Amino acid sequence: MNSSGGYKTKQRQAILDYLIDNKTSHVTVSNISEHLEKEGARVGVTTIYRHLDKLLEQGLVRKYQVDGTTSACFQYADQGSECMEHFHLKCEKCGRLIHLNCSKTAELCRHIFEKHDFEIDFFRTVFYGLCSECKRNQAEE
Repeated sequence: MNSSGGYKTKQRQAILDYLIDNKTSHVTVSNISEHLEKEGARVGVTTIYRHLDKLLEQGLVRKYQVDGTTSACFQYADQGSECMEHFHLKCEKCGRLIHLNCSKTAELCRHIFEKHDFEIDFFRTVFYGLCSECKRNQAEE
Protein backbone atom coordinates (compact mmCIF):
# COMPACT_ATOMS: atom_id res chain seq x y z
CA MET A 1 0.00 0.00 0.00
CA ASN A 2 1.34 3.50 -0.76
CA SER A 3 1.25 6.65 1.39
CA SER A 4 -2.05 7.86 -0.14
CA GLY A 5 -3.84 4.76 1.08
CA GLY A 6 -4.19 3.03 -2.28
CA TYR A 7 -2.42 0.09 -3.77
CA LYS A 8 0.24 0.93 -6.31
CA THR A 9 -0.07 -1.63 -9.06
CA LYS A 10 1.64 -1.87 -12.44
CA GLN A 11 -1.73 -1.24 -14.10
CA ARG A 12 -2.38 1.89 -12.05
CA GLN A 13 1.12 3.16 -12.74
CA ALA A 14 0.81 2.48 -16.47
CA ILE A 15 -2.46 4.45 -16.57
CA LEU A 16 -0.96 7.31 -14.56
CA ASP A 17 2.18 7.35 -16.75
CA TYR A 18 0.01 7.59 -19.87
CA LEU A 19 -1.97 10.47 -18.37
CA ILE A 20 1.22 12.28 -17.37
CA ASP A 21 2.71 11.78 -20.84
CA ASN A 22 -0.47 13.26 -22.32
CA LYS A 23 -1.16 15.90 -19.69
CA THR A 24 -1.82 18.62 -22.26
CA SER A 25 -4.67 16.59 -23.75
CA HIS A 26 -7.95 15.10 -22.67
CA VAL A 27 -7.96 11.35 -23.13
CA THR A 28 -10.75 8.81 -23.04
CA VAL A 29 -10.80 5.36 -21.50
CA SER A 30 -10.67 4.06 -25.07
CA ASN A 31 -7.43 6.02 -25.68
CA ILE A 32 -5.92 4.57 -22.50
CA SER A 33 -7.05 1.05 -23.35
CA GLU A 34 -5.62 1.24 -26.90
CA HIS A 35 -2.29 2.55 -25.57
CA LEU A 36 -2.01 -0.17 -22.93
CA GLU A 37 -2.85 -2.84 -25.49
CA LYS A 38 -0.10 -1.53 -27.83
CA GLU A 39 2.29 -1.73 -24.88
CA GLY A 40 1.33 -5.37 -24.33
CA ALA A 41 -0.62 -4.77 -21.14
CA ARG A 42 -4.04 -6.39 -21.16
CA VAL A 43 -6.11 -4.21 -18.86
CA GLY A 44 -9.90 -4.35 -18.95
CA VAL A 45 -11.99 -1.23 -19.35
CA THR A 46 -13.62 -1.82 -15.94
CA THR A 47 -10.17 -1.90 -14.34
CA ILE A 48 -9.20 1.34 -16.09
CA TYR A 49 -12.36 3.04 -14.79
CA ARG A 50 -11.68 1.74 -11.28
CA HIS A 51 -8.15 3.14 -11.32
CA LEU A 52 -9.35 6.47 -12.79
CA ASP A 53 -11.97 6.74 -10.02
CA LYS A 54 -9.25 6.31 -7.40
CA LEU A 55 -6.99 8.84 -9.17
CA LEU A 56 -9.93 11.28 -9.26
CA GLU A 57 -10.49 10.82 -5.52
CA GLN A 58 -6.80 11.53 -4.91
CA GLY A 59 -6.95 14.69 -7.03
CA LEU A 60 -4.39 13.36 -9.51
CA VAL A 61 -6.82 13.36 -12.43
CA ARG A 62 -9.65 15.61 -13.56
CA LYS A 63 -12.69 14.45 -15.48
CA TYR A 64 -14.57 16.33 -18.21
CA GLN A 65 -17.81 15.39 -19.87
CA VAL A 66 -19.34 17.39 -22.71
CA ASP A 67 -22.80 15.83 -22.44
CA GLY A 68 -24.52 12.65 -21.36
CA THR A 69 -23.86 10.83 -24.63
CA THR A 70 -20.13 11.21 -25.35
CA SER A 71 -17.33 9.50 -23.48
CA ALA A 72 -15.85 11.25 -20.49
CA CYS A 73 -12.37 12.68 -20.90
CA PHE A 74 -9.62 12.63 -18.33
CA GLN A 75 -6.52 14.75 -17.80
CA TYR A 76 -3.61 14.51 -15.40
CA ALA A 77 -4.00 17.22 -12.76
CA ASP A 78 -0.48 18.57 -12.41
CA GLN A 79 -0.61 20.01 -8.90
CA GLY A 80 2.24 22.42 -9.56
CA SER A 81 0.56 23.56 -12.73
CA GLU A 82 -1.07 26.87 -13.36
CA CYS A 83 -4.06 24.96 -14.77
CA MET A 84 -5.86 25.69 -11.53
CA GLU A 85 -5.64 29.43 -12.31
CA HIS A 86 -7.24 29.65 -15.75
CA PHE A 87 -9.98 28.27 -17.95
CA HIS A 88 -9.59 25.73 -20.71
CA LEU A 89 -11.05 25.63 -24.18
CA LYS A 90 -11.76 22.18 -25.62
CA CYS A 91 -12.34 21.60 -29.30
CA GLU A 92 -15.31 19.29 -29.72
CA LYS A 93 -14.05 18.08 -33.09
CA CYS A 94 -10.33 17.29 -32.62
CA GLY A 95 -10.19 17.20 -28.80
CA ARG A 96 -7.45 19.85 -28.58
CA LEU A 97 -7.16 21.49 -25.16
CA ILE A 98 -6.24 25.18 -25.12
CA HIS A 99 -5.15 27.02 -21.99
CA LEU A 100 -6.98 30.32 -21.75
CA ASN A 101 -4.71 32.71 -19.91
CA CYS A 102 -6.47 36.01 -20.53
CA SER A 103 -6.90 39.13 -18.43
CA LYS A 104 -10.53 39.41 -19.63
CA THR A 105 -11.43 36.08 -18.02
CA ALA A 106 -9.73 37.21 -14.81
CA GLU A 107 -11.93 40.33 -14.92
CA LEU A 108 -14.99 38.16 -15.46
CA CYS A 109 -14.11 35.97 -12.48
CA ARG A 110 -13.55 39.01 -10.27
CA HIS A 111 -16.88 40.45 -11.36
CA ILE A 112 -18.72 37.18 -10.70
CA PHE A 113 -17.13 36.91 -7.27
CA GLU A 114 -17.62 40.56 -6.24
CA LYS A 115 -21.10 41.14 -7.70
CA HIS A 116 -22.61 37.69 -7.47
CA ASP A 117 -20.72 36.20 -4.50
CA PHE A 118 -19.77 33.15 -6.52
CA GLU A 119 -16.30 31.69 -6.90
CA ILE A 120 -15.58 29.81 -10.13
CA ASP A 121 -13.71 26.52 -9.94
CA PHE A 122 -11.03 26.72 -12.66
CA PHE A 123 -10.22 23.07 -12.10
CA ARG A 124 -13.61 22.05 -13.48
CA THR A 125 -14.48 24.86 -15.88
CA VAL A 126 -14.09 24.19 -19.58
CA PHE A 127 -15.53 26.02 -22.57
CA TYR A 128 -16.45 23.75 -25.48
CA GLY A 129 -16.46 24.75 -29.13
CA LEU A 130 -14.29 24.58 -32.25
CA CYS A 131 -10.62 25.50 -32.47
CA SER A 132 -9.47 27.78 -35.28
CA GLU A 133 -8.07 24.89 -37.32
CA CYS A 134 -11.27 22.83 -37.16
CA LYS A 135 -13.35 25.93 -37.88
CA ARG A 136 -11.18 26.65 -40.93
CA ASN A 137 -11.44 23.02 -42.11
CA GLN A 138 -15.20 23.11 -41.63
CA ALA A 139 -15.47 26.28 -43.73
CA GLU A 140 -13.45 24.62 -46.52
CA GLU A 141 -15.73 21.55 -46.64
